[in-house]
Amino acid sequence: MIALDQVSILKPGFFRRDPIVTEATATFHRGERVGILASPGTGKSSFARLLSGIDQPDRGSVHREGRVSWPIGFAGFLHPALSVRDNLHIFERLVGMPTDATVEFCSAFCGIPGVARKMMQDLTPTQRAILAYACALSVPGPAMWIADEVISVGEPFQRKRCDAVLTQRLSDGGLVFLSRNVRQLKQYCDRFYVLINKRLVPCDDLNVAQDALDLQKTNQSELI
Repeated sequence: MIALDQVSILKPGFFRRDPIVTEATATFHRGERVGILASPGTGKSSFARLLSGIDQPDRGSVHREGRVSWPIGFAGFLHPALSVRDNLHIFERLVGMPTDATVEFCSAFCGIPGVARKMMQDLTPTQRAILAYACALSVPGPAMWIADEVISVGEPFQRKRCDAVLTQRLSDGGLVFLSRNVRQLKQYCDRFYVLINKRLVPCDDLNVAQDALDLQKTNQSELI
């Protein structure tokens, strides 16, 4: 479970710090699949990092019960100058996993021969994306999974594998999925919010929410 109480996120800076998200209050329960519709540049990734615990709110509070995943596919911890194995050992220490547990899972999931021995900088962008995705799914039993736009990666056969493993992981956990894609949100989620005008607003109809976001974008363009 993740509970937000009057949470605000401000843009980084030393002087003026404009709000990204203002006074968000919501509760996401284990077992729920919640979709948040958000346009690019509206704080979607900042909000995902906040939910997962990577970042802290500037105002308000976040209460979590049970394990919460990193954003699925988050690759910010992967260092290009290290080997894949060294990166995965760092990840294991960060999330409290047994040594080599993530290495074994990712090696099997990625399907890349000898991936643990490779240098991170030698992987293709697609291989790095698959590795980051596998890292998130290697952590057993989070109460809540967080997804920021990325819900599956790779070629069609790899995406099928991603969907199968994620479905298994979600069998006893919840999902908060932030995306600009209405179709994907409808596919994976059954309760919805929209991030609009720096507010997190409950939403019954994603098509109406998308129309509101489009209108907001048009009005902002006319003011420029």
